[in-house]
Amino acid sequence: MRKYTTLITQILLLSIALVTTMCSDAKKETPKQEQIGKEAGLSVDPLQQWNADKLSLFVHFGVYSVLGGEWEGNRAERAENIWAEAGMFADEYEQTARDFSPKNWDPSKLINLARDLGVRNIVFTVKHHDGFCLFKTETTPFNIVDFTSFGHDLMEEIAEACKNANIGIGINFSLTDWHLPAASPMSSHHGAPVTEAHHQNNLGQIRELLTNYGDISAIYFYSGLNTPTQSRELRELIKSLQPQCLISNEIGNNRGDFIASPFNQSLQITPDIPWVQRNSAFSPSLGYKKNKTFVDTLGLARSKIRELVKVISEGGNYALNVAPRGDGSLDELEEEILSHMGRWIKVNRNAIFHTQKNPLGNTSESWPATWKDNHLYLFVNAVPASQKIVFSGLHNEIEKVRFLGSGIEPAFLSRGQRHEILWTPPAMADPMQLPVLEITMKDTIQPVAAEPLYTAPDDTISLNLNNATPFRSISGTDRLSEIPSNTALRWNLDIRQKPAALLKFTSFEAGKTIKIRTALSEMAETLKGNRGDLIRSENDTIQTGQIFRSKPFYGAFKDLHVNPNANNRLQISHGSWMANSGQKDMPAPLPLTHHYYYVEIDSENPQKYLYRITGNDGIQIWLNKEEVLLAGNDNTGKPLTCEIVLHLQKGKNILLIKNFNRWGNADHFSLTPVPEARWLTRPVEIPENPEFIEVTETNKNNIHADIYMPNFSIELVPEN
Repeated sequence: MRKYTTLITQILLLSIALVTTMCSDAKKETPKQEQIGKEAGLSVDPLQQWNADKLSLFVHFGVYSVLGGEWEGNRAERAENIWAEAGMFADEYEQTARDFSPKNWDPSKLINLARDLGVRNIVFTVKHHDGFCLFKTETTPFNIVDFTSFGHDLMEEIAEACKNANIGIGINFSLTDWHLPAASPMSSHHGAPVTEAHHQNNLGQIRELLTNYGDISAIYFYSGLNTPTQSRELRELIKSLQPQCLISNEIGNNRGDFIASPFNQSLQITPDIPWVQRNSAFSPSLGYKKNKTFVDTLGLARSKIRELVKVISEGGNYALNVAPRGDGSLDELEEEILSHMGRWIKVNRNAIFHTQKNPLGNTSESWPATWKDNHLYLFVNAVPASQKIVFSGLHNEIEKVRFLGSGIEPAFLSRGQRHEILWTPPAMADPMQLPVLEITMKDTIQPVAAEPLYTAPDDTISLNLNNATPFRSISGTDRLSEIPSNTALRWNLDIRQKPAALLKFTSFEAGKTIKIRTALSEMAETLKGNRGDLIRSENDTIQTGQIFRSKPFYGAFKDLHVNPNANNRLQISHGSWMANSGQKDMPAPLPLTHHYYYVEIDSENPQKYLYRITGNDGIQIWLNKEEVLLAGNDNTGKPLTCEIVLHLQKGKNILLIKNFNRWGNADHFSLTPVPEARWLTRPVEIPENPEFIEVTETNKNNIHADIYMPNFSIELVPEN
């Protein structure tokens, strides 16, 4: 994050951050997480400021830009990976690097593009997978200063230009290095482990980048598989040199400050912590690609603007990539796209920057929304046949409605919480075909709250994982092992009296210390309790059948290789199943291996039953076609063990389990019924009219990790 040098600027930005915090979404008040600014002793929290900036510009530029995605008749789908995709030999690529001479490189042109878009951060790819460094480094001669006759330090030039323009400079850095002998060889998935010698090389280069080029706003890592120790050492180095520097989740092992999507892909879920979606104009390529077919630059600009609007209406940031040619000049097609976008953004900037996510909850997709202070912004994708834009839920009264840009004021009508805006054409040329309405309320907007989940109970009610509103993040060792995680659980209530409450859990959750927060209280509770009833039905029987194992499959944890919705094991498999007999004579598994396990459970009557399941680096479980658990392993190298209470139906139950082996360690899988398992209970004080109950773990250093309490519930008991 750039350094603000005047007291006035610091005070102004601090005020913005405080207002943003005070106006947080009332539907889901995010649990307290790592406050980077406070930890670093900074007057402005850089994560809050980054989140408010909304828009970043990525730059992919390097030796690969010279080739433009083509080599001796071979074409690369992703131009930046041409060394791997076009079958070049190392000496051929090195010769291309030797001749690299971007004489038309001009950082001021990138600065102008950024200004036209309202961008506050430029992220420069200082080293891609090819290992060629666009900065002077002592770690390798394979850099633009020492390896070419051009001899300019491009990182130095763009960092200086950004500093002069008061624009933040971030870096994009590959943890994979195809040129370094100490690195692992190329892999199809760019997820090979980082050797220790390679890691030391990465540490040296990061130290140089954070020492020689002024303030760095953020570091985006990508590719490569760090061990937990390597991720920790990288983070400690970065924060020791520049505490304000933000780190993407691709540092690995849940050590990042924010979540970054893979380029040109949406995230699996919308996180409740800061996140950014990254896109390029000419997907899937990030590097310059020549010989493009017909390009509708206006159509692409419209598409990118809608991507931007969707992301910010969901509370995220948006980043767009540009790819200069090998001589350093900008691609005119990309300039046209950004020019179209910039004109629209300039008119509608109030609806974009320093805004918060859609406060309306169930608003029609025809008009995504953002807000700040007492202003609501509606992006009108389509006008309904009724010629009325209708929304509800806000308690505020409308004071004024106008189109940004033209200033035309449509008529409006409010009936309580129901608001109608009578459609009036904006009477202003809009090539993006996306007019924006600014709706001014009489008071600061209070976002729509979720409907209360429960009112005063007539019978005992259970607040559990299945009916909670979760706080979401994405957790995992690396991109290939990441899955959505629930970092906290919340239940909205409308109970006026003081409810009697009981914590209910199993031995699996026992010993954890949790924080229970309501609108009026906050308390820490250690999950230690009295032994209660048997979990299973004491007089009913179950029979766990033979376990069958699939052939190995390969890929990321999120990949699905069988059909969990099939009715029996013959339909589930598209390969052969084998009886699971320990597999002692099987060869050691490869990394990124999946095995599926199938078992039938016969239950005399509907009942609950606890099973202990052991696996490797991730487990996914389906019972009778419904997913009941998705869990990753935070303890790399150790087996993953979980205990889960299954809700069995009468008769045959189909249990399907996926065991994910990220590292290629010895397979650990077992399924053990625990018939003598009992519930544990602990009474807890919940105040009168709590409004909500929120549960998270105390002393949790990992802001992304799952709360991982599959059997936990809070039982609310009616008054006698």
